[in-house]
Amino acid sequence: MRVLIIVFNLTNPAQNRESVIRKIKAFGKFARLGDSAYLISTDAETEAVRDRLLKVLDAEDRVFVGTAPAPSAWYGMPESVSKWIVSNQD
Repeated sequence: MRVLIIVFNLTNPAQNRESVIRKIKAFGKFARLGDSAYLISTDAETEAVRDRLLKVLDAEDRVFVGTAPAPSAWYGMPESVSKWIVSNQD
């Protein structure tokens, strides 16, 4: 398993937001970093994650999927997110 970061920007959030979040949560282990940023723990390749998200994105939307290898640094995250990050680092 590896940790990936997903960042997205939706041109019509009211229409697509819940669909995108459901796709992200379907990977199982996730942490919400902010409004449009999530970490997931998965065996899937970055391209496969992107392709799953493309099914619910509009042509004008944007998404970034990348690896989030340890070490990481953060500030202001809820304790539950901080614990998730620490427990999912290699």
